Amino acid sequence: MHAVINRFWVAPLVMLLVSVGAAAASELPAHCGGDPLMVKTLSRMGPVLGLGSSVSHGLMARSLSEVVAEQMCLGKTAKQHAFPWFLPLSYPRVIRYYYTSMRPRLVLAVDVTYHKMKILEDTTAKKNDLKALVAWLAADCSSNFADCSQNGDASETLSQNYRPTVILGDIFYENLIDCEQQKPDQGYIRTDRADTHRKNELCFQQYQLLNRYIRKLAAHYPNVHIFPANHLFTELEKYPYSVFYDEGDRQTFFSRQELTWDGWHPWTDPGSYVFANLIILRINRLIKEGKISGRPIPLKKISDKYFSPPSGLIILAPQGFQPVARPRITGPDGNNIPLRFSASPKRAGHQSAFSFGTSYFRDRARAWGHLGPKPLMVRARFFSGKTLVLSKKDQATLVRHYQQARSLKGGLILTGADPDPEIVSLEDTLFLNRVTKDENILRTP
Repeated sequence: MHAVINRFWVAPLVMLLVSVGAAAASELPAHCGGDPLMVKTLSRMGPVLGLGSSVSHGLMARSLSEVVAEQMCLGKTAKQHAFPWFLPLSYPRVIRYYYTSMRPRLVLAVDVTYHKMKILEDTTAKKNDLKALVAWLAADCSSNFADCSQNGDASETLSQNYRPTVILGDIFYENLIDCEQQKPDQGYIRTDRADTHRKNELCFQQYQLLNRYIRKLAAHYPNVHIFPANHLFTELEKYPYSVFYDEGDRQTFFSRQELTWDGWHPWTDPGSYVFANLIILRINRLIKEGKISGRPIPLKKISDKYFSPPSGLIILAPQGFQPVARPRITGPDGNNIPLRFSASPKRAGHQSAFSFGTSYFRDRARAWGHLGPKPLMVRARFFSGKTLVLSKKDQATLVRHYQQARSLKGGLILTGADPDPEIVSLEDTLFLNRVTKDENILRTP
């Protein structure tokens, strides 16, 4: 099939037929009818190109990029927003076509590596694929992957010094990569085929190395920025199937059932809105850091009905905090923060409503039964002995819930864990795969 595609160039033809811009949708957001200077500045950050490899345009291509484009006050024409469908082997032609014809200024390629990295046949070959992909996305005319000479296929790109801003997702491999197949080269698998756990561990180690490699490649290009897609998709696909969402003023855990219609592709509301806002939050942070020029993009409004009172409490404690039966929790003023727990009869026999852990995914999964579906997550600024000191804002939030007589089901204190690490730890990866096969592991100390 790939040979036929390469010979007859079917992919570009399909691309031209189906990518005619975003489907008709509601009118642009209210802020687009406000300050003309703000609207002009936002729209100048486009056009937006969404790239994905799935036959339904990918989780992070069509619906996500459509919402982002709307928030940037861009219209519905193909010149302002596009999301081409293409096969993995044709991405160089797709990128070249859109870069030279559409000139997108913002490229969202969060799940573009989905199919190309699905089976790890040869690590060296995958590195070469990633090197080519990042160079093309970066519009790198100094590489060997684009001919920017006067008569070359990318000469127009070079002449206009074109450099789009690219949000590139790292490699998601949970529930998609088939480590059970005897595909990987013998260079890194030297174990008995019956030793599945060891084999998977080696396989996942290779994907961690590839994710570090794609970050190394992106670091060469100031216009390419890595988004931790593997972390996000692991939250979505692995127990407890909940994605952490934090706007700064509102936060919650969205369950997979709230976000997707098949466990993978998002509902328009709130799924596409949540994923789009996560990207917008990342873009806004890059703007604040001076890595992207422009102005912060307003978030897509998500209904308050999804932000119910917290069911539990997760406290991220600094490295070095020692688990204690009854930790003291205060604000920066030193006043104790009152908490009301409704522990189950089983947990009532324990000395504390809190459990403790050091691994974000593993210990969050183990504690989920007494955290409930919508725990609040706060971060301790520092600790002193048995005392955890929260920010004034988090203190006010918890005091407000207490004054409203809201009870928390239970709590979890994570020491040294980061809810959004660059790469999902191998410990968490292997643990969550074991949960998939045997949920009894959740009750194992």
